[in-house]
Amino acid sequence: MEIDQCLLESLPLGQRQRLVKRMRCEQIKAYYEREKALQKQEGFLRRLRHGKHQKVHFNLADMIQDAIIHHNDKECARYDNAFIAEVLIDRGVNVDHQDEDFWTPMHIACACDNPDIVLLLVLAGANVLLQDVNGNIPLDYAVEGTESSSILLTYLDENGVDLTSLRQLKLQRPMSMLTDVQHFLSSGGNVNEKNDEGVTLLHMACASGYKEVVSLILEHGGDLNIMDDQYWTPLHLAAKYGQTNLVKLLLLHQANPNLVNCNEEKPSDIAASELIEEMLLKAEIAWEEKMKEPFSVPALAQEEPYEEIVPALPALSSKLGPMVLPIAKQDSLLEKDIMFRDATKSVCAQQPQDGTPESSLVNGPSKPEQVKLMPPAPNDDLATLSELNDGSLLYEIQKRFGNNQIYTFIGDILLLVNPFKELPIYSTLVSQLYLSHTGRPSPSLPPHLFSCAERAFHQLFQERRPQCFLLSGERGSGKSEASKQIMRHLTFRSDSSRAAFDARFKHVTCILEAFGHARTTLNDLSSCFIKYSELQFCERKKHMTGARIHTYMLEKSRLVSQPLGQSNFLIFYLLMDGLSSEEKYGLHLDRSCAHRPLLPDHTP
Repeated sequence: MEIDQCLLESLPLGQRQRLVKRMRCEQIKAYYEREKALQKQEGFLRRLRHGKHQKVHFNLADMIQDAIIHHNDKECARYDNAFIAEVLIDRGVNVDHQDEDFWTPMHIACACDNPDIVLLLVLAGANVLLQDVNGNIPLDYAVEGTESSSILLTYLDENGVDLTSLRQLKLQRPMSMLTDVQHFLSSGGNVNEKNDEGVTLLHMACASGYKEVVSLILEHGGDLNIMDDQYWTPLHLAAKYGQTNLVKLLLLHQANPNLVNCNEEKPSDIAASELIEEMLLKAEIAWEEKMKEPFSVPALAQEEPYEEIVPALPALSSKLGPMVLPIAKQDSLLEKDIMFRDATKSVCAQQPQDGTPESSLVNGPSKPEQVKLMPPAPNDDLATLSELNDGSLLYEIQKRFGNNQIYTFIGDILLLVNPFKELPIYSTLVSQLYLSHTGRPSPSLPPHLFSCAERAFHQLFQERRPQCFLLSGERGSGKSEASKQIMRHLTFRSDSSRAAFDARFKHVTCILEAFGHARTTLNDLSSCFIKYSELQFCERKKHMTGARIHTYMLEKSRLVSQPLGQSNFLIFYLLMDGLSSEEKYGLHLDRSCAHRPLLPDHTP
């Protein structure tokens, strides 16, 4: 039984699945009939005995047992075995491990709609912002309105992540490639240079949908019809991966739509959508007419007939970009969604689909503040100003401070102006935005401590020597908080030990703040000592292996004498507030004002 592909795509989902199921049953029936016919032939039993041990079938229990032995949490995410997944996580399995397609267990759990696994991975500290080879995060694979989607949306909302920030995250790769291509061209590189497989920069940009990169390559003489070792052109890749705008751009620049690859396929034969196929078929006709009349100009160079055909994509609440998947892949994901959903999950599927999940899941009157990074500005680096004097520098710093731009570069130095208020620029998403494969700051991001920490992380392994941050400033300038944010980003870089280090670091910080901090006129939690922090990393795995904190020059004089308007070390006040009356009596302690070291403005 054969059916036309276009007709199959036009059918409703339920009817299409029933039809496909019937086709499979007929295929299996035909297979068994053929096997029975072969059994009647002479010598078949001998061949059957010879190969009877070549085909092995493993049941689900064996597969789960193998997953436990090999710490394969992806199998548990696929089969929704939350108990085994919890065992693996307790044994230290990496919940952010990526396969050859950069899929994490969170990607698989969302694609199969396993909310129990999704919640377990979130509680285990899984990074929900990791992208696969296609640039999609786990939320892109979660069906809108399902419990998995609601869990991720709630988690992102609680951490101050909105869709605008996610879009900015997904633009990080194209901006990074655009910067790399610009550096490559400025250094005299050949834009048509091929790698070992014959792939060029134009092939990569067309497959990924990076329009700015494609435009830059074409401006510098990129070959539109260049082929890789499999005879694939950039137009083939743009058509296959559903890059409508790039298909149109390549055709406008006179790309040949009649070239075939190693499978004798034209770009129109592998188009991901009917719109792209229609564009390519019209381009083929125009190209043939051009070949018949060499001195005529094809219609595609004169006008843009497809501008009004391209439909505007709807603003999806849980999808940052529409995935162009083959119909077989879509049906496969939907079948997994049905196959692995138990009775408890089916109740969640009956909730209304037209409402936004945020409105029903976010409780409380106060909503977490969203991530707000200011766009890059010409005065991000004061060393580039045409006039450098005290007046111009102070004016630029004051203007940036008024816009909540507290970080400013002065060459290699990062200047911080303490805002004395919380700003939504230190979340996990911001750390993710400043991650870089090269260590160079992204031109699409403003100055930040995370940018300096990222550069130091790369130089640590590139130069193979220690890297140092020197935080200098007067009391209350924000040195302690800046130190915490630097260590936070560096531990975020070390996924394997992040959770354990965060817990220990919080405990150590509590002790240091209690015995070494005091209230001053500028800060209620001011450091009264110099702190030297050291982080050790494994050179091979690039994971953090340990940390040390040394303290120097504690203000011991504060024990017996405090400056006007300041306090003694916080430990005394915490002790007085935390002890019960009986405990104070047993230690011969009275009210705070009864002890001379705690008297305000006391001088012995």
